Amino acid sequence: MNIVLIGPHYPYRGGISDTNQELSKSLVRKGHKVELINFKLLYPKLLFPGKTQYEKNIKSDKSLKLLSSINPLSWLSTINYIRKQKPDLIITSYWTGFLSPCYFTLNSILNSKIKKIGIIHNCVSHEKKIFEKFFLKIYLSSLNKFFTLSRNVYQQIKNNFKVEGFNLFHPTPSKFGEKVSRNEALKKLNLDRNNKYILFFGLIRDYKGVDMLIKAMPALVKKNPTLKLLVVGENYVSNDKYLNLINDLKLSNHIILINKFIQTEMVKYWFSVPEYVILPYQSASQSGIIPLSYHFDLPVICSNINGLKESVKDGVNGFLFNRNKKNIFEKIHYGLNFDKSILIKNITKKKNKLSWDSFVEKLLTNI
Repeated sequence: MNIVLIGPHYPYRGGISDTNQELSKSLVRKGHKVELINFKLLYPKLLFPGKTQYEKNIKSDKSLKLLSSINPLSWLSTINYIRKQKPDLIITSYWTGFLSPCYFTLNSILNSKIKKIGIIHNCVSHEKKIFEKFFLKIYLSSLNKFFTLSRNVYQQIKNNFKVEGFNLFHPTPSKFGEKVSRNEALKKLNLDRNNKYILFFGLIRDYKGVDMLIKAMPALVKKNPTLKLLVVGENYVSNDKYLNLINDLKLSNHIILINKFIQTEMVKYWFSVPEYVILPYQSASQSGIIPLSYHFDLPVICSNINGLKESVKDGVNGFLFNRNKKNIFEKIHYGLNFDKSILIKNITKKKNKLSWDSFVEKLLTNI
C-alpha cells in the first residue's frame, strides 16, 4: 500500500513525533511504501510554552518539511505534492484543534477515493480552549475513520459525534534502547546508590498533579527515610511553586528537580533507577509514559482516572490511587514493600501484546 503519513516528525520532539516515527518504521517493515510529510512550521514561537520545539542529537529522517500550520499556501502546495504520489491511504496525527483547518483542507480537497484516517491522541485539552469542539468536528468530517490510543478518548468522541471509529492502544516504544543496570544508571546520573527512588517523568503541567505528589512525600519519607523523588521533565508552568512547596515541607534533601527535556539517549538511564514511575495526574486522555515504563519493565503507580486506569491493573502490573495525598502515600508506601517481581512478570506478558507491529496490523485490518 502507498501511504502518506502527515504530522510532526524529527527534529520535532515529544510524544507525537516519536509515535509517527515508530508508526512509519513499522509500516515499512510490513512492506508498505510510506511518505512522511512534516511541518516546516508547527507552532509559532508565541504559541509554544517550552524552551524549544526541537530535539538535539537526532539523525534526520526522510520526512519532507512542506507544511506550515498557519500558511494556507503551503497546504495547497502539499496537496499538489501528495497528488503526484498517488497514495492509497492518508494518515494524519491529531492532538490539537490548532491543526484542524490544515488537516481539513488537505483531506477535503484530495481525491475522495483516497482513504483518510486520523490517529487521535487527544480530543479535549486539559486547559479548555475556545472552539475546540468545533475544530474537532470539522476534522472528523474529513475522515473516513478515526482511531484512538485509549478508550477514554474514543468514548469522548463517540459521546459527541456520530462518526465511525476504532479504539486501539498505545504501543510500547523501541527508540529509547534497553534497560541498563541500576549501578550503571546511578553512576551516569550521579545519584546515590544507597537511596530508593521513585520517578515522575515528562512535561510538567498543572493537571499532572506534581504538587499533590510532593505533598505526599513527608509521610513517605517518615516511613522510608532513604526515599527520593525524581521529578524529571521540562516545566511548562512556573517552577517557583514547586520549589516553594519543597522548601515549605522541608523536602530539599528528598526531591530532585530536573527541569529540562530529556534527550532520547538519556531516557534509559532515568528508567533504570526507580522502583516505580508515579503518575499523579488530575486528568488524562492517555499517557505515553505508561507504555514507556513497561518497555523498561518498570511498574506504574497512578491516579485511578479514565485514560490511565485501563492500562494499569491494581495489584497486577502496578497500583492505582485516589487523587488525594493520603491515598497517594498509602499506595506508594504499599508498593515499596510489595514483591515487585510479581508486577514485572505481568508487565512482561502484557508488553508483548503492545508492540508497534501489532498496532499496525490492527490498524490496517480495521481501516
